[in-house]
Amino acid sequence: MVNKYIIYVVLALILVIVLYVVYRKNFKNLKVPSVCLITGGVKTGKSLLSVKLSVKDYRKRHRIWWIKNLLRSKKKPPLEEPLYYTNTFISFYSFIPKGKKREEYKLNKNIRMLELKHLLRMKRFNYGSVIYVCESSLMSDNQDFNNQRRNAELSMYNKLIGHETRGGALYYDTQSPLDNHYSIKRVMSTFFFIQKSLNLWLFRVLYVREMVSTDIAENNFNDDVDTTTRKVIIGRWWYKRYDRYYYSYLTDNLGKSTKKCKWYKGGLNSFNPLYRELAKGGKYREEVN
Repeated sequence: MVNKYIIYVVLALILVIVLYVVYRKNFKNLKVPSVCLITGGVKTGKSLLSVKLSVKDYRKRHRIWWIKNLLRSKKKPPLEEPLYYTNTFISFYSFIPKGKKREEYKLNKNIRMLELKHLLRMKRFNYGSVIYVCESSLMSDNQDFNNQRRNAELSMYNKLIGHETRGGALYYDTQSPLDNHYSIKRVMSTFFFIQKSLNLWLFRVLYVREMVSTDIAENNFNDDVDTTTRKVIIGRWWYKRYDRYYYSYLTDNLGKSTKKCKWYKGGLNSFNPLYRELAKGGKYREEVN
């Protein structure tokens, strides 16, 4: 008579194999270049995907650095330790505690702040480091081109980042690639676009498409978007590794209105005085009729 525990083990192995086959068939791991741009609409998971990819990349690089130093001759100086540079709030291994102020939370020892001096090549990165820029168009947008010296520095920063970090990696995310500074656009032959996302209980599924374009805004694909989109599954616990609303500090301390409204009158809030004038009292409708 076959032992029942053996049956349970066999069934468990079959279940694991089936789940693995289903996972491999339906979900893909993205192969990212050393300079990577991730785009998509608001709250589609741009930062979630960027954080996971960049942190996993850094952990791999750090393990390789540790092994190389372990095998390195003691007569030679140790290799420079790679670091993780970012302009947002990220933790590697521990969860970010709720209700605790950002400035009170102790960051991991290998995380460094990304400074303007780095972007302008006045300070160098540690060799082999990973850089993650959240909302890259805030760093420098497509209207920021009047300072020719800064344009040249940013162009060299983006074009030579692999050389100057000796094999490091650079990750960007932004809502629209068109809003990036042209120095970023010119180094991106491919970028990832998050088409949509699906929230599950413990996971989030991102529908990601790799876009190829010289102008970084064109879709040069003629095939079916849905059938060629890669599905990437990410554990929701990754949300605990970074501050999803980091830039809320810009308005957290502003006053807010507490007045109750008895009635509502429509209007147009515009910086253009002509738009405001045409919108008053239905003037625009009267003129059209």
